[in-house]
Amino acid sequence: MDWQTVIQFSGLVKGLPEDEPIFVRKGVKVYNSTVNNILKKHCNNVNVPVISIHGLRHTHASLLLFAGVSIASVARRLGHASMTTTQKTYLHIIQELENKDIDIVMRSLSELS
Repeated sequence: MDWQTVIQFSGLVKGLPEDEPIFVRKGVKVYNSTVNNILKKHCNNVNVPVISIHGLRHTHASLLLFAGVSIASVARRLGHASMTTTQKTYLHIIQELENKDIDIVMRSLSELS
């Protein structure tokens, strides 16, 4: 979410009980499958690959990591209780970034001579 959307949401949820759902539909709780079905319909309407809300969450985290955002910040943003959860979930991306770092280090060292 961009910062403007975050500000709007924070105003909407201020004072709501933590154990109550944020989104309701005519008095009915909205479940993950409800949102995924709506997203699927919209993806199909614009002829793009179908992705789930959870898939969007993974994509968001991956893009942040590739952009250089720290694991600690990504973990907080995702609501992980521990950075270990984030590290385990995104290990493949972390390893890819580490390989890029090794290339940068080796290039920098070769330029010294």
